[in-house]
Amino acid sequence: MLGFAVGGVFEQLRVMSINSVFGSWETETPIAFRAWGLPLGILGLIVTLGLYGTWNHRYSGRSDFFVIVGPLTIVLAGLTVGTWLASTMWAAPDAVGVAVDPVFGQNETWGIGAWALYAGTWWLPGLFALLTVLSLIGRVLAARRRERNGRVVEQLLARGVRTEAEITQAPLPEPSASRMIAPLVARFSDSEGVSRWVACTAALRTRDVPAVGARRPLVFDPADPGDVQRIFLSPAGGTDPSSFEPVRAAQ
Repeated sequence: MLGFAVGGVFEQLRVMSINSVFGSWETETPIAFRAWGLPLGILGLIVTLGLYGTWNHRYSGRSDFFVIVGPLTIVLAGLTVGTWLASTMWAAPDAVGVAVDPVFGQNETWGIGAWALYAGTWWLPGLFALLTVLSLIGRVLAARRRERNGRVVEQLLARGVRTEAEITQAPLPEPSASRMIAPLVARFSDSEGVSRWVACTAALRTRDVPAVGARRPLVFDPADPGDVQRIFLSPAGGTDPSSFEPVRAAQ
């Protein structure tokens, strides 16, 4: 519904550019849908994504990421289908390349903007289709990276060193939020007693955001304790492999 409404709004801009004010503005898009499509589409989107998120997290048992496809891919796919369907109902130009004035004969040649809007029949749904594919590719790559990191964490838990890192920088919890994006900096000592600092950004439940001075599990490779690609921090304090997040060198 939202994609169809977006297509209807785009058509209004399009027909104003390709036809004159006295030309044909006939469209197959229901006028009532233009008025109510956007608010109802946004409301439906919020409800649908909420239900999908609840089902997805219950299915996976994890609340920090989506399995299969994420909400962004679903939204973009809906916009692709909706704008394509709407484009099949758009008003046709009175004449390609000219805004015909049947009353006063003041015809106007299309400018670059009018040509771009005229071509929106193809590029608007095409743009959303491209973004859908890119978001899906991003999901696949992110899933592979998560699986690879999970295997490394399991190896480090079995043969590496697990220690307690001290949180040296952390945001204050936001009481009104159920979840937060928390940038953290942690300090740990390697097997030689050398202090090292790493940074991590994690999506956490507000109650799980650590305070400065708190200690959190961290695993590293004793053969190369400076390799941040083999250092993982558990921001929420869990000790199972899925609780650990990759880190980067602290600035």
